[in-house]
Amino acid sequence: MKDLTFPSSLHATQNLLFLLILFISQSAAAQDDPNVHKFTLGSYFSQGDYGSTEETDIAYFPVSYELTTFPWVLSVTAPYLALQGPGDVFFETGNIGGDRDESNEFVDERGIGDVFLSATYQFPPVLNDRVFVDFTLQAKLPTADESRDLGTGELDLGYQLDFYSTLERNTYFSTLGYRQRGKTPLFDLENSFYASLGLMRQYGDNTFLGLIYDYRERASSNAFESHEIMPFLSYNLGKQWNFMLYSIVGFTASSADQIIGLQASYTLP
Repeated sequence: MKDLTFPSSLHATQNLLFLLILFISQSAAAQDDPNVHKFTLGSYFSQGDYGSTEETDIAYFPVSYELTTFPWVLSVTAPYLALQGPGDVFFETGNIGGDRDESNEFVDERGIGDVFLSATYQFPPVLNDRVFVDFTLQAKLPTADESRDLGTGELDLGYQLDFYSTLERNTYFSTLGYRQRGKTPLFDLENSFYASLGLMRQYGDNTFLGLIYDYRERASSNAFESHEIMPFLSYNLGKQWNFMLYSIVGFTASSADQIIGLQASYTLP
């Protein structure tokens, strides 16, 4: 088995942000309106050597549709991605595939990535309506072309619990999840746990600042566990538009040296 280095997963952290903003801005509306529709366009750029001697550049552009019909939140995400690097970097969620032989040939590929589906159930609040709990089931469909190093070609499943609590202008949240990866002879993949802790504070009527700490077990016997922090800024423009800017700072070789992301969401009604 070739030695591969694995960058940490972005998808679980993004999913937490989507649910968090949904909780803050739409939880009341979701109970009043039969259906709430949300469309999100995102962009993610990273650069780093991931512990290797050569740098890898990743560009990831997800388009998402989300339907809230309380107590359910259903979503589908279809990404476009581009990868430039030596071919020994693998995006943990299966979006980027590593080199398949020992030649270390430089990879320059772009195309459709793996499609993500998720279904979230919002439980009734507990502890005098102060704590909210969500359970999410995720599925990564192997739509990326594994022959072009854009995915593993296998189905992945994820199980995630999210907890939220708001006190005045502060929202505290945490996540506990488990990712079950499809096995393939091409990559030494392992199932793994992940967890997050975060805080978000509201400033004025429309601005939110937050910080997330994210931990995840290694995705392979050849990989490293991941420790990252993610500062973010979210701004609501009226009742329908939301814009979010974020960065990710990693503390192991599983993370890129530079990461920045931006997303815009439009909600109906």
